[in-house]
Amino acid sequence: MANVGCESLSSKILHIVFERLQSADNNICHLFAEYVDVVMRKKVPQHALLRVGSTVEGAALARWFKSEIGYKEVEQDTMYIFGKIAETGQHIIEPVMSKPGFFRLKSTDFLAMTFEPLVLAKFELVTQTCKLTYVSSLKVKQIVADLLHFRDNSGHIKRIVGALFGASEVNVIPFEEIQGPSAMLSISMSYPGGYLINACIDNVPAIKLDFWPEIANGWRTRQRHWPTPDVIETLVQDGCHIVPKTSVGGDGDEWRLSFSLAEKTLAQKRSPIQKESYFIAKALFYAHLKMEIEGQCLPSYVIKTIMMWACEEQTDSFWEFNNLVDIVGVILEKLEVCLEVGELPHYFIPEINILEAMPGQLMNECKVKLSAIKKEPHTYIPSHVPAIQEFAATLGEKMEQGLQLVKLIKKFTKL
Repeated sequence: MANVGCESLSSKILHIVFERLQSADNNICHLFAEYVDVVMRKKVPQHALLRVGSTVEGAALARWFKSEIGYKEVEQDTMYIFGKIAETGQHIIEPVMSKPGFFRLKSTDFLAMTFEPLVLAKFELVTQTCKLTYVSSLKVKQIVADLLHFRDNSGHIKRIVGALFGASEVNVIPFEEIQGPSAMLSISMSYPGGYLINACIDNVPAIKLDFWPEIANGWRTRQRHWPTPDVIETLVQDGCHIVPKTSVGGDGDEWRLSFSLAEKTLAQKRSPIQKESYFIAKALFYAHLKMEIEGQCLPSYVIKTIMMWACEEQTDSFWEFNNLVDIVGVILEKLEVCLEVGELPHYFIPEINILEAMPGQLMNECKVKLSAIKKEPHTYIPSHVPAIQEFAATLGEKMEQGLQLVKLIKKFTKL
């Protein structure tokens, strides 16, 4: 890639290898959204649910390259927008000193926020968090998680999922066994041929900010090739969110800015070649760089951030299908440089270093692997792409067959 080893891997071949898989990815993501709507519609009002992450941004199936044939994952990230802060309420949030992107919510003003009815039903629990100076993000997160966790005592979800995904065996993992406070529902599905898919809905409680945060104003005005000014203005008008997330070494009252809504819009604005190159780069990331060292691995948000920077920095003439190999090479080389210096600026708030907490050994190992990929890219295209393509196509067909049933369930059945 990028002038090294390119004679062994043409852009045409790379396109042919991944084209069908990307098409299956689009189809499965669309159908999985239908499934999420069915499962979620009683728990969360539609206007308060924001689907984010790879199932709406594309390249969800890239994570299938993390393992060999067999176990696969489909994960839907959602945000439950349980509250809102208007532009006139900016005084409610207080920046955490020396921690860009992190805030505290002043308890004296918290009760003036707009709440969703689901949270209002447990309002006395929310108010308990307001006895101190700041609202406990940990407490609010647990309250919302308890409200949204699923239990399938009647087996109804199991039957719906079995019909939609066409699995030979379906198991709904009990709420008590699900790891992580954001996990709401986890289902394992078995298929002939030894395939096992784990479908998980993760939900993060969030507060909508009806304004663009001052700390991200630099993103609005910097020189760039992408996105267009009208898209920038749309994102600014849409605002962003804060989620209950504590910084490294922080306490239980910190909240972090989330630009998931903006990232979703930007992903949908990418050109076909940008979408394909991102899928390929992300597949290679999961196949070769998702290693665990010292209990940590590089988060997929790293490759997403690299892609957003690449889209902004490269001219339109760069994004051509006959340049696909070099495009993927530039994305991976940018990652290699970031690992070399131990710094990857956040796309919206460059003062944040996404790699700050990553172990040095992990970054070194990933850098060595990237160097090897750059020298002989053709040898690092995962050998099981055809098998994944075949299973993805089969799964898509099964889900297509179940789609009409899902629509009937949405119309006549209550979960």
